[in-house]
Amino acid sequence: MFTEKAPQTILILGTDMSGKDHVANVVADAAQAAGLQMERRRGAFSNRPDRRRTSENKGSFILWLEWAFLATLPLHCRLLPFLAALMIRYDLFRFRRPARASLLVVSHTAIRLLAFALGHLYSCVEEIRMPEMAKRALRAIPEVTGARTFVLDVDHQVREERMARRLTQGTLDNFDRYLGKDPVRSERIEDFLVWIGMQYLGATRIENNDLPDDVLLAIMAR
Repeated sequence: MFTEKAPQTILILGTDMSGKDHVANVVADAAQAAGLQMERRRGAFSNRPDRRRTSENKGSFILWLEWAFLATLPLHCRLLPFLAALMIRYDLFRFRRPARASLLVVSHTAIRLLAFALGHLYSCVEEIRMPEMAKRALRAIPEVTGARTFVLDVDHQVREERMARRLTQGTLDNFDRYLGKDPVRSERIEDFLVWIGMQYLGATRIENNDLPDDVLLAIMAR
């Protein structure tokens, strides 16, 4: 995957407990082993460098924001696709590539919000009525960033096992609990995120059911 010396941009998408951080760590470690520089950012292309290897252990303020968002979801759910489109446009406007390093973006908040909203508004992909501004914003992502996108898909049983581990470790957050309450809704949101990635970003879908690291890298190198 890292035989080329030219810097590249990689985006890893996935819902909660899809293994985004693990995949990102595998990619970053492989790049380092190949003698290449890689800058990691989290949540958006334009965010500041972030060296954290996990998104767990969130602070009380972040957990409160998650609670407030979910508590008021019925009030703003239909506005989220438009808000997500604006967030994507702003992110692309601010985006600057690292000077001499590859870029690894772990998750993308606006795209995840879009899939989250669609998962509450529609029951299947065929029903989706994507706002035109959201379509245009999504299509601009590969044009502006040149990113290679990988979207993670996991079986619900695997997600439940990971949720149980987080519960034991005390790192379960509000979104984890929310998605865990309704497996059908959780799978639908994931399906919509996979569909968005493949339909608009040319993403490669990876069934990340605890794949070995060498298999992950082999899939991403194709």
